[in-house]
Amino acid sequence: MALMYCASSLFLYPSLRESFGLPILEAMACGTPVITSNTSCMPEIAGDAAKQIDPLNYYEMAEAIKGLLQSNSCRNVYVEKGLERVKKFTWTASAETLLNIYNSFQ
Repeated sequence: MALMYCASSLFLYPSLRESFGLPILEAMACGTPVITSNTSCMPEIAGDAAKQIDPLNYYEMAEAIKGLLQSNSCRNVYVEKGLERVKKFTWTASAETLLNIYNSFQ
């Protein structure tokens, strides 16, 4: 998958519902700008590091795609923000969060 992300101009993820949204982070980690839904968990995962759209609004989706493909500066902003965003989602951070939850019940 990393080759696909790296070879892509952008990653479009207009899902209506997800439990986590790992593909968003995978694309960001590869330096691929992301367009994703403003629904479910996607805003929490993507933060301001992805262009968020209404997944049922095809006009908004098309405008977001066009904007990223036509503007290198906009594209670069999302690439940089994405590379920073993925640093917040490490296995170590996840393990520490889970351990803190377990310890809170003692």
